[in-house]
Amino acid sequence: MLIIALPRRAKAPPQYHYWLSENGLSVSLSGHAEVLELSRLASKNPGEVVVVLPWQTVSWHKVKLPQKGASQIQAVLAGLLEDQLLDELSATHLILPQNIQSLIQNDLDVMVGACSKAWLSEALMPIQSSGLTVQRIVCELTPVSADAPTLYFLGPASEPLSAVLCTGSGVQMLPLPDPQWSAFKELGDTQLRVLSEPQWVKSTAQMIGREPLLHTVAQRMVQATQTEWDAATGEWAQSSSLRLARRIQHAYALFVHSPNWSWSRQALIVCVAVNLLGLNALAWIERSALQHREADLSQLIKESFPSIGLVVDPSAQMQREMKKLKHAHGQSAEGDLEFMLSAAATHLAPNFKLQSFDYSPGELKLNAVSADLISPAEKTLMQKKGYRIRAESAQIAGQSVPVLILNYSDNLKSN
Repeated sequence: MLIIALPRRAKAPPQYHYWLSENGLSVSLSGHAEVLELSRLASKNPGEVVVVLPWQTVSWHKVKLPQKGASQIQAVLAGLLEDQLLDELSATHLILPQNIQSLIQNDLDVMVGACSKAWLSEALMPIQSSGLTVQRIVCELTPVSADAPTLYFLGPASEPLSAVLCTGSGVQMLPLPDPQWSAFKELGDTQLRVLSEPQWVKSTAQMIGREPLLHTVAQRMVQATQTEWDAATGEWAQSSSLRLARRIQHAYALFVHSPNWSWSRQALIVCVAVNLLGLNALAWIERSALQHREADLSQLIKESFPSIGLVVDPSAQMQREMKKLKHAHGQSAEGDLEFMLSAAATHLAPNFKLQSFDYSPGELKLNAVSADLISPAEKTLMQKKGYRIRAESAQIAGQSVPVLILNYSDNLKSN
């Protein structure tokens, strides 16, 4: 995943701060680069290209939406946000939560983000012109659940410290110094999380009287890619198939790399290992049983027919020896005329009329009988019994007539 932060102000040529994440959970490479270098970086590291909107460029608004169809949401928002936005709605890009339909159906408030369309188009133009395909547009900071407010201390060391509070009501910059914070009830919440970039940890601890958690810019960017807001809507919308593929890719990355899924991964590995061992054990048992049965059958054949030397196909060799034994006692066997005529009569249509036939050991020719009189199903049955069927034509009494030829083979050469 290539994460690109959009600059707040246009530069020529623009420099983008980027982060490269192989698993969507941690950063392996970061830096500043022009758009052509980002394009080369993306080609060497296939995956999502995610653009991050700076928190200063997005305003957040809480609205209550009536239960309308998806096509009417934009029209309803236009009426509700008309007085809250500084710009015209036509010049504003709205950012909606992915679960907006669920929020509407449960009659819950909906947080909506808004940023300038003109600024977003200008910031994205160099990236899109370079051939990079942006799969997602996310916000650096977004509203959080009401019971988990978060206070961020951030900003480069060359600029003044910024304090940003994320709550269920939105994202807002707090005034400094902290004595003015008494108006914000969330700051007194026992569940408040305080996160600070490394360069502000010491001054922040002195300011608020508690040690903040270290939270780097890279961590904040990766966190932004995991929120439920996706700004790639409207003219920047992605196809449903691309969104589905993206969700599958994200779910796979979480399952493979997230610590929260470690037990599930171990259970899956154990399950696969147990199944492989079980299948191999079952195959070994079946193979052993088959070898024992073949050995018993081979021993039985050798005891019954001492003339057999090497046992290759026990079943076929036993049939051949039984055929010899029947012939020795004046009885017919498979491949003899009586058996072949019986097979033909059984599988041919009942209304056929046999005019004449020719017989030689293992082959029966039925003159004036068409192969079409045997259905495909009957042909399959005869082939399983060792019969091969083919059709020819012959001259009989000066006329060309069809000839059905049956060949019988036990698939073993005689010793």
